[in-house]
Amino acid sequence: MTEKAEPTKMQVAAGRAIKTAKTATTLAKAHLARESNKHGGRWHWVDFPGPNGRESAGIVDILAIRKRWELSAGPEFEKLKHLDLFDIMLIQVKGGSAPIPTAEDIARMEVVADHYKACNVLLYQWNEKDKRATGFRVLNRDTHQFGDLVTDGSKVFGKVLGG
Repeated sequence: MTEKAEPTKMQVAAGRAIKTAKTATTLAKAHLARESNKHGGRWHWVDFPGPNGRESAGIVDILAIRKRWELSAGPEFEKLKHLDLFDIMLIQVKGGSAPIPTAEDIARMEVVADHYKACNVLLYQWNEKDKRATGFRVLNRDTHQFGDLVTDGSKVFGKVLGG
């Protein structure tokens, strides 16, 4: 009978990274849902886990979608009724000591956001050691930078979007 070999440092680190990613995504969805519910936003959350529940490839970790509250203006929308269209937000999740998105990451998020006409791009950060750094930030599309932690989610999750 063969004994199980001790995991290598890389295997231990990979296991911790997988656990951190799962925890960060779970906490992100819970925090975002709670904030949305406080402001009557009615958002739905879709995450994209990879094989065996691990982190998947791609720049978007969570998609937030809801029926659009307001009617859109313009002749191309005249046949539509209230709540026919959707609002979409793209969310990237970072957990543990994961670095903030690079300029290249932000550029990719902006291309995806433009393609789907997303109303906001969010970064959710979870830091087990520094709870004050945990929360979400909105991407400023003019400066191409994520702003400060959002303390009032009404502009992000309320019926009338701020972005």
